[in-house]
Amino acid sequence: MATWAPDTFACPVCLETLQDPATLPCGHTYCLLCIQKHWDQTATKGFFECPQCRQKFNPRPVLARSNILMEAMEKLKLGGHSGPDSLHQSADMASVAPASRAGLYPDLPSDSPRLCPLHHQVLDLYCCNDKEDICEECSLLGHKGHQVVRADEDRKMIPQELMEMNAQVQKSIADRERIIQSLPQVSQAHKSSMQKLMMDSQGFFIDVLKSIELSRSQVLELLQAHENSSCGRIEAQTYRLQQEIGHLKKKQEELQKLDAVQDPASFLNPSFMGVDPVMMEMCSPELVISGVSSALEAYRQGLDNITKSTLASIFKVVNDAAAMAPITNDGGIITSNSHLPSQKTEIKADSTKPKVKPSSSQPSQEHHKNQSCASANPVDGSAACCLSKPAPKAREEMLKFRIEPTFDQNSAFRHIRLSNANRKATLCAENQNYPETPERFKYWRQVMCVETLAGSPYYWEMEWTGQRVTIGVAYRDMERSAADDSARLGHNTKSWSLYWSGKAFSLWHAGKETALESPKARRIGIYLDQQEGVLAFYRVSHKQAQEICCVHTHFDGPLLPSFRFWSGVGSSITLCELE
Repeated sequence: MATWAPDTFACPVCLETLQDPATLPCGHTYCLLCIQKHWDQTATKGFFECPQCRQKFNPRPVLARSNILMEAMEKLKLGGHSGPDSLHQSADMASVAPASRAGLYPDLPSDSPRLCPLHHQVLDLYCCNDKEDICEECSLLGHKGHQVVRADEDRKMIPQELMEMNAQVQKSIADRERIIQSLPQVSQAHKSSMQKLMMDSQGFFIDVLKSIELSRSQVLELLQAHENSSCGRIEAQTYRLQQEIGHLKKKQEELQKLDAVQDPASFLNPSFMGVDPVMMEMCSPELVISGVSSALEAYRQGLDNITKSTLASIFKVVNDAAAMAPITNDGGIITSNSHLPSQKTEIKADSTKPKVKPSSSQPSQEHHKNQSCASANPVDGSAACCLSKPAPKAREEMLKFRIEPTFDQNSAFRHIRLSNANRKATLCAENQNYPETPERFKYWRQVMCVETLAGSPYYWEMEWTGQRVTIGVAYRDMERSAADDSARLGHNTKSWSLYWSGKAFSLWHAGKETALESPKARRIGIYLDQQEGVLAFYRVSHKQAQEICCVHTHFDGPLLPSFRFWSGVGSSITLCELE
C-alpha cells in the first residue's frame, strides 16, 4: 500500500487529522465540530460559507459525519502490517488515533495547554459574554468589546465563589424547610384566630340586634302609652261634654218657662246669665306622626351610613391583609407582597392574593408604547400598577365621569344581535345578515362601541350573562377581518381586556395573560383616563365598586369600548344606564 502524507486527511481549520469528517456541498471536508463552531461564530452575517472556497450557503447546511471517509481512514490504518511504508503509515495513524476518537468520547483533563483551533494560540482567556475560552487574537477580533478575563486569575476566585454560592443555597434550603415546618402551626393559629373572630363578630351582631329590638319595643310601648292616654282624654272629654249638654238642656227648658213669666225681675236671676264656650282639649295626631316618622327616618339613615362605613373599613382591612400575604416569585423565593402593586405597563389588582387591593408600593417607571407595550403581577410591560395616579376607589366619585356608550352595528359579528337602542348585544344562532363593512369583525365574536374615548376620564358599566366574557378597550385601527390574534381582543398590542374564564379573572394584553384573584362579578365598571394612561376594572355590587385590577400604561390614541362573546347562544352584554 502506498504511503500518504500526514496532511492528506487534515482539517483546514484545526490543521489536525480529521475528527468525525463532514463534507460540505461544495466538496471540502472539515472536522464536524470545527466547521460547526466556525459557523456559530459567524452566524451574525446571515449566511454561512466555506472557509476555503468562500461559497455561501443559506440556510445553514445540516451536516453529518462521513462514514465512507471514516472507513477509508480506518482501512489505511489497518493496512499497515508489512513494509516500511506501512510502518510509516501505521505510525502516523497511531499518532492521530486519539484525536480521531475525540468526536466519539469526551476529552479527559490534560496538563498540556489547549490551543485555539483558529489561531493555534493558548486558550488562556475567557469571554463572559459568549461564555467560552478564547485566545489573545480572538479577544481582538471576534470578541472585541466583550468582557474578557484571564482564565487563570478567574479560576482562583472560583472555589471561594462556589463556597459562597453553596452556603447561600444551603441557607435558602434551610429557610424553606423551616417555613414548611412552621406552616401547619401558622395555619392552625390563623384558623383558630379567624374562628374566634367570627364568633366575636357573631356575638357583636347579636348584641346590635338586641339593642335594635330593645329600641323597637321601647318605641312601640311609648306609642301605645300615648295612644291609651289620648283615648282616655277623649273619653273624659266626651263624658264632660255629655254632662254639659244635660245642663244646657235644663237651661233651655227653664228659658222656655221664663217666656211665659210676666215679672221682668226674673230675667235678672244670675243662673240664666250666659253660657261658657266649649274648648277642644285634644292635640292634633299629625304632629306626633310627622315627628316620630322624621326621627325614625333619621335613625334609619344614620344606621345605614354607619353600616356602610363599618363594612368598608372591614373590607379594607381584610383586602389589605390579603395583599400583604407572602407570595412566591418566579425564582421560587417566598417574599412579601407588600412591595408589589395590588394588581401593575404596570398592574394593580384587587385580590385576595397573587396574581390582585391596592398597596402603597412605588410603581414601576417603565411606560410601554403602543407598539411595544404590553395586569396585573406584571406582564412584561403589558400592565403596571397605577399608583402614580391611582384610579378612583369610590363609585360616587367615578359616576361624575359617567357615559352611556352604545354598540356599533357596523362592527358587530354576524351572529350578534343588537337591541334596546343598541345598548344590548346577544349572541344568536341565526346570521343577522349585516351589510359587509371594513369595520365588521369577520372571525371573532366581537363588537365595539360607537363612542371614541380620548382625554379626560370616562366611566361606564356593563352586565353580562353566559359562561365566559371578555371586556376591554381597543384602538380603532385594530384589525377586524383577520382570523389571527391581530383581531382578537387582548391578544395584540392594540387592545387591553379583562377575561372571565368561568373560574377566575385575568388581564390580557399583547397575547400575555396575568392571572387575577377576584370574586365573580356580573356587573363590571370600567374607568378610563386616556390622557393619564389609566385603565381600571371594578366589581360592582349593591351600588359599591371594588377594584379588580388597574393598568397604568401609555395610550397612543383614542380608544373604543370593546367586548367579546364566547360560546353559548343566548349570552348577552348590556350597557347599563347610570343614575
